[in-house]
Amino acid sequence: MTQTRWGRQVRGSTLRARLGALLVLLMLAGSATPAVAGPADGSPAGGARSERIVPTDTRSTSIHDSANRASLAASWSTGPVAPGDTQGWVWNNANPLTVAYQVGFSPTGANAGLPCQFEVTRRWYSQQPGGERRFHFQLRNSGAITCTTTVLLSAQTSTYDWTIAPLAPGTSGNYRWVEQVAPTVSYLLGLSPNGASGAAACQLEITRTWYLQEAGAVRKFAFVIRNIGTVTCGAQVRLAQLSVPTTWYVGTLAPAGSSTWTWNNANPLTAVHLLGLSPWGAQLTDPCQMEITRTWYVQRVNPDGTTQRQLALTVTNVGAISCTATVFLTPLTT
Repeated sequence: MTQTRWGRQVRGSTLRARLGALLVLLMLAGSATPAVAGPADGSPAGGARSERIVPTDTRSTSIHDSANRASLAASWSTGPVAPGDTQGWVWNNANPLTVAYQVGFSPTGANAGLPCQFEVTRRWYSQQPGGERRFHFQLRNSGAITCTTTVLLSAQTSTYDWTIAPLAPGTSGNYRWVEQVAPTVSYLLGLSPNGASGAAACQLEITRTWYLQEAGAVRKFAFVIRNIGTVTCGAQVRLAQLSVPTTWYVGTLAPAGSSTWTWNNANPLTAVHLLGLSPWGAQLTDPCQMEITRTWYVQRVNPDGTTQRQLALTVTNVGAISCTATVFLTPLTT
């Protein structure tokens, strides 16, 4: 039986604009399903935090194939996590230095009334005093029940590499990548920090990423990096460019308006997904700027008692003009 893979919940935009996009989706998919509900502000609801190092001998070699997909670098279980609680994880010896990492989840433990859902709340890279690169991330149970997830870690080889100047502790740098090809690809950002001291690590966090279209249809990928360590240091940017097999239109969003979508039946359960955007509607003086401000994975119990995994996302207009965008969805692993 064929099941629809579309669904959304819209905030901050007019009903008329949303109906136009919904009609397109109905023609493509047959029907739409409600988006997964989550915390309104995306903020932690208190709770506990733990940090764990993943043993390096659990990983397998990541091989890039012609479809821009790689095998999982690793997967492991979090164990039960209470609602609102967070866990911090460290992937040590993050080699080779030219890869960027993406985290996915396969939640388990949903019941007939409530889903199980997890999301990444932070991610950063470090260079240890001895030179070892590490990838760090925090996850959160953003649902209302205690449940478990399998963490899925994908490693993607970079397409472009360049150096950013050192950042002082507590400072941030804003960067933009001017697209070299037509806007039909998504980008995954990684870092190889350098400049650790003999006693302190170089720690650089990716605090946000977004896409913008300027006048003349030039698309750019923008990102912010913050030095969260105690030493001034820099990094090599590792930017992976990936082809896009699935797209859909979000409709026009006013400034600060957002639209939440759900990708149903996000199979196989081992798949890690990358999301990107292609904004359009720039004016001569103002770019169209769109950001995926939240992404989370969900396990939901269907009315017939079966379960399905879903990928939910919120797209927000972070610019000054009303405009639109196309969402890009790429499975990184099979």
